[in-house]
Amino acid sequence: MSGFVEPPEARYWRGILYLLVSCLGFGIAPSLARIAYEAGSDPATAILMRFTVATMVVTLTLRRLGRPLRLPAGERRQAFGIGLLAAVLSWGYLSAVARIPVSVAALVFYTFPGMVAVAAHLTGQDRLTPLRVGALLAAFCGIALVVGIEPGRTLDPVGLAMALLAAVTCATSILWTSRVLRRVDPLVLNGHAVLAATAASILLVAIAGGPAWPATVTGWLGLAGASLVYAAGFTCLFFAVRLLGPVRVAALGNIEPVIAVSAAVAILGEVVTMRQSAGILVVLAALGALQWREPPARKP
Repeated sequence: MSGFVEPPEARYWRGILYLLVSCLGFGIAPSLARIAYEAGSDPATAILMRFTVATMVVTLTLRRLGRPLRLPAGERRQAFGIGLLAAVLSWGYLSAVARIPVSVAALVFYTFPGMVAVAAHLTGQDRLTPLRVGALLAAFCGIALVVGIEPGRTLDPVGLAMALLAAVTCATSILWTSRVLRRVDPLVLNGHAVLAATAASILLVAIAGGPAWPATVTGWLGLAGASLVYAAGFTCLFFAVRLLGPVRVAALGNIEPVIAVSAAVAILGEVVTMRQSAGILVVLAALGALQWREPPARKP
């Protein structure tokens, strides 16, 4: 087994599988969390639950595989930093979901692929062509269509700001994670990250005055479901970033807002207007053009 060299094609499709699971988990979680909110829970409690479950899943997986939870001091500090970013990301996104429709929060949050592309260009990891600059501008026009004010409807500016904070944090986390994963095992890095995120979520709940548990069975199912799918998505994201790289993960992750909006419609009964639908299509098309890459199977 130690002498096996995985073909590039197999590596690519394995990365795609991990990314698909990650997108499904991240896309469905906000709608399930919203069910918990309607039953009396809150973002701080949802964050505590999601990282507690993620810690249990990763710890049990490491134990089953016989991998020690050890990292050199420098990588361990970076893993803790990534975990804190994950906690901020979750707090921003779930707070946005509590204030504005899930579909709107999702589309604002998923501006992060464009952010990754710009950051990769500025750091020399990728080249941002004039076509991609135009696509980036088109993406923000699409966002404007989605979040534009409708007659008789206003959107909470704090909710929009929280979703944008989550997007910036996500872009930073992906770029940072890709650098650290060049040197460490994704699962071990994940283990340290979720421990840091859990510690941060405990502090957040304490500041909020304690956990707010759902008052109904449906609420508990929403809270538990959101935690489980997020744990799966968060764990698989580390493997996807290692196998595909940060820019390609951001590009192919454009399917995630479609999943998030579809979940909001199917689970919560949210209504997407024709203008918002047009905005969604513009965003997805623009981000796809922005992140277009040569077929990865051709790369060594």
